[in-house]
Amino acid sequence: MILTVTLNAAVARTLVVPSLTLGQRHRVQESVTLAGGKGINVARSLRSLGVPVLATGFAGGRNGDAIRDGLSEAAIPFDLVETEGRSRTSTAIIDPTSGAQTEINEYGPDVSPAELREFSHRLEHLMEYATAVVFAGSLPPNLEDSYLVGLVQRSRERGLYTVVDSSPTVLRTALKASPSFVSPNQHEAESVVGFDFIEEEDFPRALGRLVDLGAEGACITSAEGHSYLAVGENVISALAPKVEAWSTIGSGDAYLAGLLAGLLHRDLAPADAVRLAAGCAAANAETLGAGVLDARRAEELAEAVEVEFLLPHGLEADRV
Repeated sequence: MILTVTLNAAVARTLVVPSLTLGQRHRVQESVTLAGGKGINVARSLRSLGVPVLATGFAGGRNGDAIRDGLSEAAIPFDLVETEGRSRTSTAIIDPTSGAQTEINEYGPDVSPAELREFSHRLEHLMEYATAVVFAGSLPPNLEDSYLVGLVQRSRERGLYTVVDSSPTVLRTALKASPSFVSPNQHEAESVVGFDFIEEEDFPRALGRLVDLGAEGACITSAEGHSYLAVGENVISALAPKVEAWSTIGSGDAYLAGLLAGLLHRDLAPADAVRLAAGCAAANAETLGAGVLDARRAEELAEAVEVEFLLPHGLEADRV
């Protein structure tokens, strides 16, 4: 079982608003409301792929009830700690006319010492049944970035495959705990490693830097559909197929879910796992809602993914 941890869960609303103009009144053409937060998005994609998964974290107030209802509707098992503060709302506005995506995210509630103790107790219990733990998304406002270091260390001590996908400051700190795998997007990776990616060889260079900072493995995704996965001394480069996209919000979460499903659940070769991951990201982009995908469509798109093996500095490539 893969355990996903979402410390700052949300009610995630996606609104389709053609020709969005600030200061004007608009009608919503289409909308979807889901349980959200990056860890929950990953769990939703894993569930679609048939991977045993359980979601944990914090949820409170009426929004917390809505998050639990959303997880139940998606048939995702969960064990969330109730918080006194109301869970946040995240809103994504998609303008199909211009292709622009606008995200408005609340900070979320603080968590109390008692709530942290309860979460710690439950996490220890749930890790007994897990083979991997995914720590994804932002932290509650009153928690220090170092809080995640302790969680990663505990899961590593149990011999679990441990994944971190969070903001640059949190990720940079969590690397001190030597997670099994990290999965930043290009912008996040640039912030962590300290340089901009100008040429393709900057991606392998950055992956090496993430490993030097503490990660055992890493991948980096870009908004253009490229992704790069460190595998031993090589880097696998993948290009997702072009699709008619509704929204790319959540595609990175779907990518991570596909990669974990391939590597940990299906025991695929890395190149095939990357194909599945890119197919999941593309399938998510075709559908409203983060982490929402059709597994058959993801498999179909995976067959069209272009994959190359790069040497560490990206100087040569072999297509497979």
